[in-house]
Amino acid sequence: MPQDRIVIVALLANEDARRNAKKYLATVTPASFPVILLVEGQELEARDRQRLDNAQHAALLAPAASITKGWLDELLVIAKEYPDSVVVPGSPNVNGPQRMILEEHQSVRYLKDQGPYAVNIRKHFANITQPIHYATDLVACSRGAWVCEALDTGGTSSREAFSALYRDRPLLLAQGAAVFSSEIKSQLIPGAPMASPLVSLCMIVKDEERLIADALDSARGLADEVIVYDTGSTDDTVAIATKHGARVIQGQWRDDFAWARNQTLEYATGMWIFWIDADERVSGDKEALRVRLEDPLAPYEAYSVRIDNATGGGLTSSQHFANRIFRRKDCFWRGAIHETVWYRDERRTALSCRLPEIHLEHLGYLDTTMAHKNKADRNIRISEGNQSAASPEEAAMHEARSLMMANRLEEAIALVETQVIDGDSRAMRRLGVLALGSWYRTVGRYDDAEAAIERYEEEGYDPSFAHNERAQLTFEQKDYAKALAYAELVTDFVADYEGLTVAPDSLIGLKARCLAKLDRPGEAARLVIDGLARGVMDLHLGELLDFMDHGQVPMSELADALPNDKEQLVVAQLLQLNPTIADSILVELCTLRPDDRTLLAAASLVTRHLDDERRHYWLGVLAEYGLEGSLDSNNAKDMSA
Repeated sequence: MPQDRIVIVALLANEDARRNAKKYLATVTPASFPVILLVEGQELEARDRQRLDNAQHAALLAPAASITKGWLDELLVIAKEYPDSVVVPGSPNVNGPQRMILEEHQSVRYLKDQGPYAVNIRKHFANITQPIHYATDLVACSRGAWVCEALDTGGTSSREAFSALYRDRPLLLAQGAAVFSSEIKSQLIPGAPMASPLVSLCMIVKDEERLIADALDSARGLADEVIVYDTGSTDDTVAIATKHGARVIQGQWRDDFAWARNQTLEYATGMWIFWIDADERVSGDKEALRVRLEDPLAPYEAYSVRIDNATGGGLTSSQHFANRIFRRKDCFWRGAIHETVWYRDERRTALSCRLPEIHLEHLGYLDTTMAHKNKADRNIRISEGNQSAASPEEAAMHEARSLMMANRLEEAIALVETQVIDGDSRAMRRLGVLALGSWYRTVGRYDDAEAAIERYEEEGYDPSFAHNERAQLTFEQKDYAKALAYAELVTDFVADYEGLTVAPDSLIGLKARCLAKLDRPGEAARLVIDGLARGVMDLHLGELLDFMDHGQVPMSELADALPNDKEQLVVAQLLQLNPTIADSILVELCTLRPDDRTLLAAASLVTRHLDDERRHYWLGVLAEYGLEGSLDSNNAKDMSA
């Protein structure tokens, strides 16, 4: 028998469907492609079995599949290029491309690896979900012999046949093939009103009276409803949340963040879940995000949001991306700590893309917040009893991160070395290697740090991650010229597909210190001032002032660069300096910005630690702007004597 280029196999629910299918397929399938029609439960005839065995490829259609003209084009192109794969088009019964069904040991797993197969993912229908092995409308293209084998295994049951076809083979997504289920199409009514709210804001809280009002205010205009699950507050958190329009659920705490968050899904009714914590603030174009989420053909199950983590006193930060918006019917949270968003079949994390419209400002790593919440001890307790991690490596990695927060670095390193970096989870191996590069350096194990950095490249990280770590490492080794050279190789903001980031702004402090050590203090000062103008202050104000003094950089450049939204944080650092030094700096700054109330308020605080002559000076300045009452009565009496 001659070898056919492709054979079409259609599984039909009954005889009536088989009669109709032959006529329909003739209108959308090239006449040169043979068609085998099988009612579910019917065995292949010997002639059809031989034809399939000899075919280059076969296209398998499930009973409810409805196809359009040209539907085979993309499947054939990809099947020819990747013959050892099963190729499927987008299915309206699976939210997101089927490529996420791939197991961890298979090679085609991440979105960046899918470029040759599915650069433009076929849009799916909103809120219609089903695990892939139950889908009734799938089409797959693979080797003819594989389809024959799958039909033998499954006895022509579509569920079993498709499961057998996918079981041990990479699953690729065709870009342009169109497949629609007739049952699903009947549900689409253009212009019909939404049956549920668009966005539900979900939070879990406990004793957050200091923060929750600002968090809820920041999300105003984005969410249609707010669900707050309270785990046992003893302050005014519940009253404040209720006043801000939230539906508060009085719950309990089980040392499991995912469990607590999943309780909110029992009460939420929105198509999309948007989740934040009380120590986070929403920034960006919320209306534009709503427009994106209103698209009924949006192709993703979740969206990843940039999170700016303010650290220390609030002038330094780090960034990462995390899934914070997901389809309620598709996803849920998993993991007792450092919880992540998973698809409901529990076989994979949610398919997501990064959002440009909004970002979150996270205050949880500020010194004041860490001390107030005692996060390190809490996280260690939870991670030690974590039973809901996706893998043993993930549980160990989360425990190591908690130990690191508590400054128990040697224990954290040992845990990653023994339980993470040689494990089966590729994602955790990569995170573990990245962590070790930094942690080794911190404890002075420089050779081990260099070896870990070399593994970055082996694990597929963008070169900027290695440049960043080598800059830090060579700085610790006092090779400032080399550290500066490595730092300058980081020229762009890079976000890894695990959500980790590296950026030039995060290296401003290191580069400035290198410049100062290389006897270039003026360049160091101007580098920091330039960053400050953009809201980045990657070292303490005292260091900057030292660079300015030695580099003869005028105070006017600092005054011009002070951003309004960061000025209070800069002034807070100013108040930490010796009062005499702070006094001299404030004189210059107030001369350049005479009506700046923040600077004047700082002066009123510094004045209390100065001698009578300086206090008299500031009393006159403050009185000129009607602020003499900002000094306490004792100081006022002293200065008027």
